[in-house]
Amino acid sequence: MALSRVAFALLAAAPRSAAVTCGTVKEWYRDNGCCGVPEKDVAAGPSGYRFTKPPCMFAEPQSPRDLTDGAQGEMRPKQVTLNAAQAEALPLVNVHFHLGAEHRAEAYQDQTDSDAYDSGRRSGSAVRPGYMCEAVSMASPVDYTFQHCQGEMEVGKTYEVHYVHSSAGYSAEDLAEADVDGIDDGLGGAANGRGILNPMIVVQGQVFQIVPAEDGGVNESDLLHSWTVTNHSSAVMYPGSTTGTSHNNEVCSPYHITWHVDKRCHKVTPESFDNLCRQMRDLYDMEYDLYPHGARVIVDGRFVVRSEYVLQYA
Repeated sequence: MALSRVAFALLAAAPRSAAVTCGTVKEWYRDNGCCGVPEKDVAAGPSGYRFTKPPCMFAEPQSPRDLTDGAQGEMRPKQVTLNAAQAEALPLVNVHFHLGAEHRAEAYQDQTDSDAYDSGRRSGSAVRPGYMCEAVSMASPVDYTFQHCQGEMEVGKTYEVHYVHSSAGYSAEDLAEADVDGIDDGLGGAANGRGILNPMIVVQGQVFQIVPAEDGGVNESDLLHSWTVTNHSSAVMYPGSTTGTSHNNEVCSPYHITWHVDKRCHKVTPESFDNLCRQMRDLYDMEYDLYPHGARVIVDGRFVVRSEYVLQYA
């Protein structure tokens, strides 16, 4: 679908009193995985619903939340938090990763790179970095060239992988005889796939530090299909929103998301992480999400849930 047709569809679908900005069209184009695939068939756009980003003072609870001990929040959520079994009942529709952790926990709270970026020094990053795990003193210099992951990939850096589950996705039964991939670039399939505009969505977040095997990195054969590489004894779950750098502490997300976040920093080999990108491309023809996304600034306590709503993962 050409961008002009996307704009027309969004304008036609929106209430006459509501403005559709160029930024809205751009984000819709990106979130539906249209980048580089102009002939891709996508839904015409939200009809009867408004997904304009609200000012944070009027929004529901946001993400990423500070998950360090004692971090405070002020909001009571209207949404319920879905548990592990409920999340697993929802199809996996997207996997993507961010440069640095968007959430903050005791195991990943080094903000040197994000502070440099926010101050204008940029820290050499094209996208905003998040929190990093504690630096590892490596036995020898590492010269690994990523073959499948693109963009700012570096041994020693931290990446938060998001596994997106949504009731708007396709179940295994739906996919049995269908010419469609269950996992795709962007979040369009999670938020309005199959015409479902108010789906249940769970995002499972796991933080990985890329480290050679000789320095503690673990070889994992499949980082793509779930976050089952650990027992998640340190994970929590809470109600929040979508993340990403189009949101901050002034402009917030309109989506309701249940989050499951592992608070540990897991060391994996560069080969393991590169294989994640290989699977994304080879199995599901993904392209846009082979690059690390930027990290949203940690959300102010005024706009996140109270600590009593951050529960042990179960």
